Amino acid sequence: MIIDAHYHLVAEEWYPEGWWQTVTNMYLNGMKALGMEMPMETIRESLIPSLWDPKGEALIRDMDAGGIDKTVLLAMDYWLLYGEPKGPIEVQLKAYADFQSKYPDRIIAFATVDPRRPNAVELVERAIKEWGLKGLNLYPQTGFFVNEPATYKVLEKASQLGVPVVCHTGQQGPAPFRAKYGNPIHLDDVVQDFPNLMVTAGHMAFGWHEQLFYLASLKYNLVTDISAWQDVSKFNYRKFCQVLRQALDRLGANRVLFGTDNPFVAALMSTKEYVDLIRDLPQNAPEEMTFTEAEVTAILGDNAARILSLNS
Repeated sequence: MIIDAHYHLVAEEWYPEGWWQTVTNMYLNGMKALGMEMPMETIRESLIPSLWDPKGEALIRDMDAGGIDKTVLLAMDYWLLYGEPKGPIEVQLKAYADFQSKYPDRIIAFATVDPRRPNAVELVERAIKEWGLKGLNLYPQTGFFVNEPATYKVLEKASQLGVPVVCHTGQQGPAPFRAKYGNPIHLDDVVQDFPNLMVTAGHMAFGWHEQLFYLASLKYNLVTDISAWQDVSKFNYRKFCQVLRQALDRLGANRVLFGTDNPFVAALMSTKEYVDLIRDLPQNAPEEMTFTEAEVTAILGDNAARILSLNS
């Protein structure tokens, strides 16, 4: 079984316009770094709309093409950073729930909330108990720490409901996002204060990956995923293998999950290409590094299946 444990189903109206402008700038700068030029207006009017997939039709096609059996959808909440989008957060969460209901064997949808919302706890409870969402996604880089009192109230509800949590870690984007909120050190409090809560540190904490690995080594309810590392794997394969080998050595092969962060990085590397890259590690890794078939199987799906209780 292959599981993409980190995907964002997006629609124009679910995210504020300020976010789409931020993404436009990210694409512009990323293309310049690769020696490519495209007017900002073209990116905003042509490239950005290609990300929108409110009914999940493009996702299902991509899953089929990439051999993905199940995908975990992570909703996002940018309300305090940019202002409310055209479609309130409830609209996004209901759409996720409806999509999950349409494809119950393929889609696992997580709720999200900025814990500073006045009704944050109530929204999480309703999304999980009434709408059937299966977990909670947090994005601290919008301006909150995962170990502050407001977030703890939301985490207490997730723990009470027995659902897993994904927390984005590492540098996640340009201004107005602030990297300090994504420092994985703040998860040290969370995983100790909520020992029964399974927490995924999204993106292997990017530049803070070594700190995450040492922090997580003896915190067994903390796992990580490899989403959005496609650029490193493509342009510096040796470094990617080194970081992944370090993750496996420090956390163990049972605590590293496959994820893509698509649709945002799909233009750089397709889902199928990333799956194949991981699957071929035993044959293609640099000579001084070894990856086993058992490790590959665990990363690509077995670990996520266990955490999501898909085998029970």
